Amino acid sequence: MKSIFFFVLYLLFFKMSYTQSILPYVLNSTGGEGSAGGVVMAFNIGEPFITTISNGNTTITQGFLQPDYGKFQLFANSIVNPVSCIGKQDGIIIINKYHSGIEPLNIHYEFWWNDTSLCPTLDCDTLTNLAPGSYSVMIMAYSGTQVIDTVSITDIVIFSPSEPCKIKPFTYISPNNDGQNDIFYIENIEEYPDNEVFIFNRWGQEIIHIKNYNNQENAWGSKNYPISVPSGTYYYIIKLNGRKNDLLKGFFELINN
Repeated sequence: MKSIFFFVLYLLFFKMSYTQSILPYVLNSTGGEGSAGGVVMAFNIGEPFITTISNGNTTITQGFLQPDYGKFQLFANSIVNPVSCIGKQDGIIIINKYHSGIEPLNIHYEFWWNDTSLCPTLDCDTLTNLAPGSYSVMIMAYSGTQVIDTVSITDIVIFSPSEPCKIKPFTYISPNNDGQNDIFYIENIEEYPDNEVFIFNRWGQEIIHIKNYNNQENAWGSKNYPISVPSGTYYYIIKLNGRKNDLLKGFFELINN
């Protein structure tokens, strides 16, 4: 009876020591197929296969999804700048990453966004010009060509604003054809396509009247509406949506070099 008991203990000890001595085989963390212990297997994104028992002829493996951080304890968080106003696509996402463990030499990262067209080069820790919506990213850390860690951030939300865009006329013009401040620029005027813009000199004389102002061909300083007045202070009235009671008034400086 004792011999049987010691024989069972021997088998258990042999099995435990045998399985623990086998190193894990991480085939890939981006999906595909590969081999471990001579066995060809297919695998999903972020799912390594680890050899647990092998007798030379048969290999039994188990797969599991990687945790939020791996061997080098890569962590990440996101900072979101919301869209400024209705109709805009100027949201920003910034990813901050760090290691709480030992960081190896020659480490580099890939950023796999849920829409890969946002960053085809896979090196973007910052995205700009984003529309409202939900975003996610998986960050892969490499040492050379070996994946050593991954971390994912899901449900990064850029909310849709409820406020309309505010009109902001620039207060300085220098129409010298250098590509900067050549026109009277009115920020967000395109959100009000039925607008009208009136410009006056200091004596209240109307200099120009432009309908459907758009900061392009319909703008004071464009080819359609060249500036031919001297330097000085000028005044504007902007009528939004064609309504007389929806007016914006102010002044700006014009400097002819």
